[in-house]
Amino acid sequence: MGNRMRLSISFKQQHRHIFEHLKSVPNKSDYISKAVESYMNLGHSDLHDQIREIVLEILQKSPVSFENQSNIEQSDVLSKEDTELLNQLF
Repeated sequence: MGNRMRLSISFKQQHRHIFEHLKSVPNKSDYISKAVESYMNLGHSDLHDQIREIVLEILQKSPVSFENQSNIEQSDVLSKEDTELLNQLF
């Protein structure tokens, strides 16, 4: 038992549902370790890449052809604000 690292955690009332769930988990240390490791490995950049791929796939399947802009109605054109927002996100 001397090789174990110990950590005590507490939960705010707003996270009571997490606390209640953990009470039912037999091996809490292993469960929390795997959850944290998974979160660390995924990271936000992976999520960003997944969202980007989905958006690009949707745009490729879109009936609006951006190559032939004469077919695009004014209502189909992105506003400058929308374009800037998309550029910030991706």
